[in-house]
Parts: sequence; C-alpha cells; structure tokens
Amino acid sequence: MNEPWNSAAHPQARRFLALIVIVAATAQSLGTALKMPTQLTANDISRYCTVWSLLERGTYAIDDCPWQKDTQDKVKKPDPFWKPSGRFEKVDEAAPEHYYSSKPPLFATVMAGVIYPFRKLSGVPLDGTFEQKRVERYVQKSADEKPVLETPPPMIWQAYVLYFKPVIVLFNIVPFLFFLILYARFLDRHAPNDWAYFVALVAGAWGNYLLVFNSSLNNHTVAAYSAFFAMFAFVRICDQEPDALDEDQEDLSYDKTRPGPRWRKSDFVAAGFWAAFCACNEIPAGLFGGLLFLLLLVRSPKLTLLYFVPAALVPLLAFFATQYLAFGQFKPVYEEFGTKSYNYEGSYWNTPLEFDYFNLHPESMPRYLFHMTFGHHGVFSLSPIFLFSIYGALLTIFGKGRPLKAVSWLTLLLTVAMLAFYTWNPKARNYGGSTSGLRWLFWLIPFWLLTLPSGLAGGQTRKLPQRLILIALGFSVLSVGYSLRSPWTHPWIVDLLEHLNLYKMVR
Repeated sequence: MNEPWNSAAHPQARRFLALIVIVAATAQSLGTALKMPTQLTANDISRYCTVWSLLERGTYAIDDCPWQKDTQDKVKKPDPFWKPSGRFEKVDEAAPEHYYSSKPPLFATVMAGVIYPFRKLSGVPLDGTFEQKRVERYVQKSADEKPVLETPPPMIWQAYVLYFKPVIVLFNIVPFLFFLILYARFLDRHAPNDWAYFVALVAGAWGNYLLVFNSSLNNHTVAAYSAFFAMFAFVRICDQEPDALDEDQEDLSYDKTRPGPRWRKSDFVAAGFWAAFCACNEIPAGLFGGLLFLLLLVRSPKLTLLYFVPAALVPLLAFFATQYLAFGQFKPVYEEFGTKSYNYEGSYWNTPLEFDYFNLHPESMPRYLFHMTFGHHGVFSLSPIFLFSIYGALLTIFGKGRPLKAVSWLTLLLTVAMLAFYTWNPKARNYGGSTSGLRWLFWLIPFWLLTLPSGLAGGQTRKLPQRLILIALGFSVLSVGYSLRSPWTHPWIVDLLEHLNLYKMVR
C-alpha cells in the first residue's frame, strides 16, 4: 500500500527542502509580479478593459475604456440587445456596433466582482490618477553651468495598479503557493526515491513556465492550477484503499459495513469544479473534463453524478451566462476569428506581424508540429525535463504494480490530442503570438509534473541518467530565467535563430 498523505512520515530532509523551495519560489514569484508593469500587452489589457467597462459603465462593451486602443485582442460586433428607440423606426434598422474583448468574459466578470467592493468604498475610478509632489533638487542644465535648485514635476500614479495588482496576486501567486504545497504532498506519496523527489519539486517550482506567467494577468496559469487541483483530487480518489483512512473520518461516502473503496465526497466535488473551471479558461481542456468524468463514473457512478456533476455545472453555467450577457450568444467569440468581427477596418488582424503572420500564411503541418515540440517554441526543447515525464508515463503504463496508471494514460492521451489539435487548427497557427513559451499547452504542465517522478527514478543510482536529468533541468530553468523580465517576449531559441539569421519573421 502507498504511504499516507502525511509528510511527517518522510525524512526530515525532504520536509526541509519542500519548505525552502515553496517559500523561495513563491517569494520570487510575488516579487516579480509586483515589479512587473501591471498592463503588459494586448492580452491582459483586453481583460482589463472589460473589467473597467463593467465597473465604470455597467456594460461589456469597451468603446469608452481609455486603454481600448492599446489592445488588438478585441472584436467589433453589433449590440446584441439593441432595440429601436422610436415606434416608427424600421424593424431592420442596423444595431450600433461596439468593441468587445475577444476573451471569454467569465474571468473578467469574476475579476470585476472581486474589485467591486473596493471600487465602491474608495470612490476612485479605475482609470483615476494620484499626484505626488516632489521635493526640490539640484539639476545641472549643462556641463558649463552650475546646478540650480528646481522642483521636478509631480509624480503621477495610476489608480488601476492598486486595483489590479492584488488581483494578479490572488489569481496567480496564491494558487501557485497551494500548487507547490500540494505537489510536495503528492511527491511525498509517489516519488520513488529522494532523487526523484528533489528534482521534481525543483522542476515544479522553477523548471516550467508557470513561474514566468505568474507576473501577468492571463487565463493560462489559472487553467493550469485548476487542472492540477482537479488531478490532485483524482489522485486521492485513485489512492483511497479500504484501510487507508481513519475510521473516525466524517467526510466519507461509504458504508462501513460493506467492503470497498472509501472515497471522500469533497474529492469528487473538487475534481468536478476545478476540471470545469479549467475548461472555462482553456476551452480545449473540455476534453480533460469529459475524460475525467468518464473515469470517475466508472469508479463510482453515484458519487460522480451526485457530487462531480453539480460541482462542474457551477463554472460551466457561469461561463455560458456571461457569454450570453456579453454577446447574446453561447458560442465563444474565438470561433469568429477570420470573420468581419475580427477583420473590421483598421484591425490589426488585417495585416498581422511576426508570428501572427502565420495565421494568414500558415506553415506546413509537419513544420508547425516540429516547432511545437522540438523547435523554437517546443515543449521539449524549451522544457526538456518533460521528456522524462513522457518516459515516466510510459514506464508506469507498461510496468507491473505501478500506481497512477490512469494518470499516465490521461497525460499521454491529452498531450497527443492537444498537439494534434493545434497542429490542425487553422485558427491557431501562430505559436501563441509573441510569447516566451507555447502558452496554449501550459494547462498540461500539471499532468507532466505528475508523471515526472517515475521518469526520474534512475538518477538515484546511475550516473548517466543523473547527468541527463541535470542537463534537462538546467535548460528548463534557463528558459524560465530568460523570460522572467516579461512573459510576452520570444523564447531564447527564437532570439538565437534570429541572431544567426536562420529564422525570419514578418515585422
């Protein structure tokens, strides 16, 4: 039987290392997020515009937002709820068109709900400013003149920083902290040896792009942490054996007089809610939610239907409700890419640049697949530590008596499915635009981390696997470090290829 979910059962060195890594990585992530400009690129500004419009205008239309001109992640659509104002106006009169964020509105709506009480209490609009007077100082006008005493112009501080920075901490840093804590607990139970434990924990903290994107408002980290929380609950369900739980535990859904697994209701609730919330932030992750539902339905139809399904319906209903409130339709606006909603007069998407150019002139599928895996935006070239995740999943699947076979099958299936989907998808052939990693696959990072320990076990006693693992970990951390100044930059492989004049993009 596996060891209990209790770090106290493990050597003190493991617990000390876990505490050090968790505190250091979380503190680094918090410091980077606080230092980074609040509004980085079109991606986060698009959502900020929706939040501003909801709180300052009570609408999803972002026409009046002062930052609207700074984002190309928007669509121009007729007002879905417009009605002719006069009795004698023509019924077929065209509805006025407005700009809207192209991002699914649920995330921005949740943000607006979090900020709303603080906006009401302060009375300061999100686009307000604060003026701070400065003291006199000596200024040297030229090298030939003596310094003169002057008062510099006042400092102007943007109010939105005080509203949006706490939201970034809430949605990125806090989940990152709990992710590391729970991942350490997972390793306590499933790491085959100390070497696998140490390397996997460091890889979870510094060897993947979640640390990079924690500093920016985005849906990818939110989806990744949601996927991990759902999978953590699933692993707990898979691990619960008849004698693995305290008989006095109250939160159990089983008949003590009958043999069989003793599953917690809360694990089914957590799995359902977080899997659905993951899909709400990364729509292709709906495949994960569906597969997880089937896996749990096989294990316990009753608990899945009574607890997993209702919990999953909460974010799903919220997603479709906000979608309808914003656009008067349930279909995501992403599906309209390439239509007049995106290609209005003056739209950036009429003449996209750099990697966005490939949306209009896509590369061949084999070339695109190569660069997604081992090329300039490759999952395994930028984060080679995940090669050992695939190896670990295969070892688990074909090994005897190994736990987590369902997790390994799910990891491989989702990896292959997502690579195939994005290789084929004609509306997403630009590697995620100007981004330091293949951001559309970040929600798979938790799956790769769960299968990673099995692939690292050989480094405990053999020098060659140990050296290969260290090289892979080193390059993975290098990729993260290269991108910490801003997640919305090119990865180091792209910059290297450009400097060597081996890869050209339209600018």
